[in-house]
Amino acid sequence: MLLLEAIRERRSVRAFAAKPVSDEQVASLIQAAVWAPSPLHQQPWSFVVIRGEEAKAKVKQLCQATKQAVIDGGGPSWVGKYSFDFLDQAPVYVAVFFDPKKAGLGSFFNQSRGALAAASAAVQNLMLAATEQGLGSLWLTFFDPQKMAQALGAPEGLEVAGIIPLGVPAEKPKAPPRKAPKVFSDFYGQ
Repeated sequence: MLLLEAIRERRSVRAFAAKPVSDEQVASLIQAAVWAPSPLHQQPWSFVVIRGEEAKAKVKQLCQATKQAVIDGGGPSWVGKYSFDFLDQAPVYVAVFFDPKKAGLGSFFNQSRGALAAASAAVQNLMLAATEQGLGSLWLTFFDPQKMAQALGAPEGLEVAGIIPLGVPAEKPKAPPRKAPKVFSDFYGQ
């Protein structure tokens, strides 16, 4: 599969078939992730592969608690209908962590997001590699990141860029429409 084809074919999958994902597949996806760029090549990421029922239950519980907090806080009405049932279907999740202290030189010029940007690039690489292998994925961020990091046993100071449920898609979601990009020459607005 060509890269542009994988980019166009990647979807946010929320329905997984009852088929396994091998350790070798997960290892190859993590290898794709670590080829992402990072500030000063600090590679701020680390990964937790989640297969066990206890850890999966913690992830789902924290997602549901966050959903309830959004509802209680007067969030959008669609949140009440959002289901995390796909978490029961996905055979494996990959939690992507990052160390915000590994952000390159950003602290010298008010740019503190380098580590998160690198972890995000790692997530994208992982998801594109999953697409190439015929696997579906979802970049799940619907949780309190501090509580999730604690629940998954991360050392103090690490943050969660996302949890990626992986599996064979039960269906192929339609491509959502894309907005025309705003593209300017030399300066914004021109």
